[in-house]
This record gives sequence, structure tokens and C-alpha cells, in this order.
Amino acid sequence: MPTRRLNVWLYGIHVARLSEPRPFRLRMDFTTDALDAFGEGSRVLSLSLPISREPVFDGKRRADNVVSAFLEGLLPEGNVRRHLATEANVPVTDTMGLLRKVGAECAGAIQILPDGVEPGDGRVRRLTAEEVTRLVADLPTYHLPDGTTPQASLAGIQDKVLLVLLPDGSWGWPEDGAPSTHIIKPEPLGGALQQLVQTEDWALRVAKHARIAAAESVLTRFDERDAIVVTRYDRTKSGLRLHQEDFCQALGLDPQAKYESTAEFQRYGSRLRRVARAAAARSRDPDAFRTALLEAVTLNVVIGNGDAHSKNYSLLIDRVGSVSLAPVYDAAPVMHLDARYKGTGHIINGKTNIDGIDVEDLANEGASWGMSMRRARTTTEESMERLHESVDRVPLPPGAEYVKARLKSLWLRRSWPAATPN
Repeated sequence: MPTRRLNVWLYGIHVARLSEPRPFRLRMDFTTDALDAFGEGSRVLSLSLPISREPVFDGKRRADNVVSAFLEGLLPEGNVRRHLATEANVPVTDTMGLLRKVGAECAGAIQILPDGVEPGDGRVRRLTAEEVTRLVADLPTYHLPDGTTPQASLAGIQDKVLLVLLPDGSWGWPEDGAPSTHIIKPEPLGGALQQLVQTEDWALRVAKHARIAAAESVLTRFDERDAIVVTRYDRTKSGLRLHQEDFCQALGLDPQAKYESTAEFQRYGSRLRRVARAAAARSRDPDAFRTALLEAVTLNVVIGNGDAHSKNYSLLIDRVGSVSLAPVYDAAPVMHLDARYKGTGHIINGKTNIDGIDVEDLANEGASWGMSMRRARTTTEESMERLHESVDRVPLPPGAEYVKARLKSLWLRRSWPAATPN
């Protein structure tokens, strides 16, 4: 069987060729155009994949599959992936086959296209209000508008659709590589984590009120089903793509390793520390990067986000390879929706449960990234004070008011700093 090939484009530049010389073993060959535009050693595509003159191969061990790990990070998980595989008529494990189907519109500024196809503006098919309502309200069953197929990919396990908000406020379906602008995630069915999307919207507004960069969101109803509509931070208002990668991709980790394990921590040290040091070294303002990351980690701890894993933190990488922290996204007080979700996602100063994290743990973790201990402690305490005030001021959605009492109870038990009443 002939080797399958795809081309990788970044910011409209042909940067690499993908091939599969052996089943489940991918190869990436960077182009002369990539060397000309960005230079050898540039990590503008990924911190884990510097541009090189030599090809990059997946290894024999899963831990060495850096090419596959990066590409898998562009694809969804769970039901969304199964649906894409069905539409593409390929096995759910076929990374190349799935990317051929949806690689024209991925997270960040990357596009993956077949030979002979170059990036273009694509086109947007206007949807009727009825088509959008049915599309969102019926998830996880996909009732796609007539004549459409999935053409966009975003990582994650939650059911979602990627659409384009048109100037008149209606929605469009992106085709042929047109950039989507919004992510719509309906409330999960089947009783899993009641009020998840409602409290995610609340958490993002809490973050913004506390002056922590977060994705823009709004709650909307589609045929009596709530959904969170999130503005993509990796798209400009004019629809241009901004490049990004999540922490798994930055470390060359498969998405299935999104939760940091104790064995990994003992062998390599804190995952947050490794990302922070690598990213800060490529940031225009390393101290601002470390501060922003510590604020985001503190937010996820104090609101009880028991799903703050490495797929739920991301980096923005500009055209010269400068790195900054992406706005907070996929943040919700899941610990207070279901007490089983207490994990921190990342190991923080050796600890893995939210209800055991205190100021010292967060400050010590931040200091391990290169901050002074005083700076790390001040950042943690001031973030907690701002968040405490924000929690008081930002109302919870109807039916989720109990979250505040549970959050405040944990705040008192952990003796976290609180805002001083005026």
C-alpha cells in the first residue's frame, strides 16, 4: 500500500510534510519554506517540535511518539471522534484519515491538507435558526444540516460544534477551511455533572472579574437545552488564525496522558514547572508569563475545578515563536457539582487533591518555576483575595446557588486569603 501523505501549513506557509511509513508511526519532514520563514530550531509550530533539517519520526515506544502526540492533540475524543470516523469511513484510531477529513480547520493557525490543496478563505454556509437549534439540541446525536459534513476539529471529550458567527447575528457552517469563530457546548445529557455549562460560564466570568484572562462566553438556550457559547481566543475578530497548543502538545505527550501521574512527577518533576520554564524562556516577559500561569492555577484550585488537566491549559505562539499563556477556558467548579472530582489535574507541590492545597503549596509550586518565593506568595494571596470578591459579586445560575456555600466552606477550611470587606 502506498505511503499516505498530508501537508502541514502554519500561517499559510507550507511548513512540513506528514507521512505514515509504518502503521501508527508518523513522520514529519520540515520544508525549505519553514526554514526560510522561521529558521532551524524555531519552535513556532510546537515547543516539542523544533523546525529541523532532519525528519522527525515516531519512536517504537508510545512515550517517543512526539509527532503523533502533537497531531492527536488536534483531534477530539469520545463521541465526537467516533462520529468523525464514521463520516470519514476510517477506523477511530486512524489519525491520518481523520486529519484528512477535518485538518483544514484545527485549533491554532495550523491546517493539514492533502497534496495539491492550498489554504484558502473557504466558505461559510448560512444556517437557519431551525438547523442550528436541532444541531445543538440533539447532541450527542449529530443531525447535521443537509449537504454538510464535519469539516472542523477541536480537541476535547465534550460534545460540541464549531460555527461561524455572521455579522447579522446568525450562524454559519464553516467549509473548505473557513475559520470557525465560536464553540457551542450543550449541557450534558444523562445526569452527568448537572449545571456544568452553566457554572463554566459563571467561572469564566468570575475569572474576568478577578482580572484573570479568560475566554469570552455566554449562555444560550437551544430548544429548552442550555449551552455555553465560547468565543474562540485563537481567532481574531476579523477571522484570522492565531496559533496555540495545549500543555500536552508542548510536552510531546499523548492526549490520553492529560492527567499528570505520580510516576511522571517522581521521574521528571512537576509538569507545570517543565511547561513554565520552557515557555517563559520563549516569552517576551517571562515574569508576566509565570504570574499569569500561577493566577490561572490558583483560580482552578479555589473554584474547585477538578478537571484542570494539561488539555485545559494552552500556550499562544506568535509568528516569531514568542510564547504567552492562553486565556483560561474549560474551567468549572466540578468538585462542588460532584465531590468525586477532587483531583488537581496537575501535581501541585507534590499534592493531587484540591481540598489539600494551601497558599504554601501554590507559592512553592510557583517558586519552582523561577519566581521568587515572595513574588509567588504575593501573587497567590492577591489572586485569592480578588477571586473571593469576584465569587461574592458574580451570581451563580439558578439551581447552582449551593456551589457558593460549598466553595466558601472549603475556603474557610483551607484558610485561604479572603477579600477584606469595604
